Amino acid sequence: MVTLRSRQNSKIGKGGRVGLTIFSLLFMGIGGLFVFLLLSSTYKDFLTRSWQETRCTITESRVDTVSDGYEFKVSYVYSFEGRNYTSHKYKLNYNSDNSVAKSDRLSKKYYEDKQTVCFVNPKNPRQAILAHNSLMVGFAVLLPLIFVVLGGIIIYAGWKPPTAAKTSSFSETSKTDSSLLAKGGLVLFFSVFFFAGLGVGYFLIFPMLYKAYNSDAWIQLPCRVESSRVQSHSDSDGTTYSVDICYTYTYKGITYRSDKYNFIGGSSSGYRSKAAIVRQYPAGKQTVCFVNPEDPSDAVLNTKLGFGAFLVLFPLIFMAVGFFGMVYAIKGKKKTAVGRTSGSRESHSSISRGGPIILKPKTSIAVKIAGSIGVTILWNGIVSIFVYEAYNSWRHGSPDYSLCLFLIPFVLIGLVMFGSIFYFIMASFNPKPMVMLYNKIIRLGETIKIEWSISGNVYKLQNFQMTVKADETATYRRGTNTHTDRNTFFSSTIVDETDPERMRKGRLDFKIPFETMHSFKSSNNSIEWKITLRCDIPRWPDTTQEFIIDILPLANEEL
Repeated sequence: MVTLRSRQNSKIGKGGRVGLTIFSLLFMGIGGLFVFLLLSSTYKDFLTRSWQETRCTITESRVDTVSDGYEFKVSYVYSFEGRNYTSHKYKLNYNSDNSVAKSDRLSKKYYEDKQTVCFVNPKNPRQAILAHNSLMVGFAVLLPLIFVVLGGIIIYAGWKPPTAAKTSSFSETSKTDSSLLAKGGLVLFFSVFFFAGLGVGYFLIFPMLYKAYNSDAWIQLPCRVESSRVQSHSDSDGTTYSVDICYTYTYKGITYRSDKYNFIGGSSSGYRSKAAIVRQYPAGKQTVCFVNPEDPSDAVLNTKLGFGAFLVLFPLIFMAVGFFGMVYAIKGKKKTAVGRTSGSRESHSSISRGGPIILKPKTSIAVKIAGSIGVTILWNGIVSIFVYEAYNSWRHGSPDYSLCLFLIPFVLIGLVMFGSIFYFIMASFNPKPMVMLYNKIIRLGETIKIEWSISGNVYKLQNFQMTVKADETATYRRGTNTHTDRNTFFSSTIVDETDPERMRKGRLDFKIPFETMHSFKSSNNSIEWKITLRCDIPRWPDTTQEFIIDILPLANEEL
């Protein structure tokens, strides 16, 4: 009889556990550092809520151009406990803004000689601010906290003593602590994708698209370009560039400043394409801009999105991957097979022996089409962002050859994925086989009655095969890596026809060998019996389907 292979020699040794622990501690340390920085910053902002509100007078208010954007400069005087003080702080830890419109809005709000209020630190009256930071940034701690939790789960799973897998006569899988931890880890992992996509979409992408959609109602006004430059942004990943065109316009007698070229904004690689735009708006040029009547400080020079509209795919893809990943991790994969019930002996004995059972394929053609569409959208949605950058470089006469060469294999893979969609759609028009069993309970050594029929034009088929197979799967750890071995220990072709009329329908009996292994499933090992069908069609996608069946142990093994 076929038995499961032992995996005792594949367990992680003490040295491997120590290495895994060191790696996990480093993983947790990086996440913990960000958790500490975010919480400490939020705590400092929270403490400013208790600072004493004090009357003050603005003495200076202006906007300065700095290397990384625009900085709102302010000075104000106030009296606290009989002494006069001067402060230059707008908010705690405020440095600069990427947009001149934000800084200009602040300069209008806190104009010179304005009487307003500030918040003074009673423990250090020299420290004062005009406004509080939002405490909502504290929720960002959830992202690095996930890395801390994952590191802890890895350490726990690495040092937790292994538990023996429990078997039952009806392939009943016990819910162990390790499986719950695995599900929790998957939920945390996919939640990173969901909340990252939600955050990027809510704060960056969706507001931009909403403005672009409603830009037809914006007012067109004359404006004058004050300055024009390509702004560079350098970090550890390299240098990116953005268009920085500062212009002024007047709305209802009030002069405003803005530096937004279009709704997309942001920075990316490719200096030449940005420089080409900047050359169109030299300093002193008289042009037109589009102003939001609901917020006159919000204006752009160009309302067209172009390929930028596809940016909406970026957060939606991450949210979809995260959401369906969490659902899959929580619910798990449910299989429908002959003879599979709730796992109790009574439930099997109560099954009535009625008519035939129509087997459902392990993966239907509709699932294959939907899966290929989802993967194709995910892959090409991300690649399209970089393709758009490459397209812009060619459109503005300064092609980025290195980016284009880099994208070639990714684009080709995306085209193959599109081809897979059409492949499965074409396969959906194939003749459709149906398999029926007359046994609701199948044991080792018993004979099963199989009936099949094929609807559609069977004369398109070149060959039809039906095979009964049994596969063994074993998952084990080798060091810090997880490996899965698969082995087909039984295979028997029971139908092999080339005559179309004999393919159309048929019926046969097949005896399951009693010396093999019954169906079995645990957290690391499984035995799976299935019936596979293959229909060969010349110059057309073939049909291949699998139908899972449960084979129970010998009757005397249950006693």
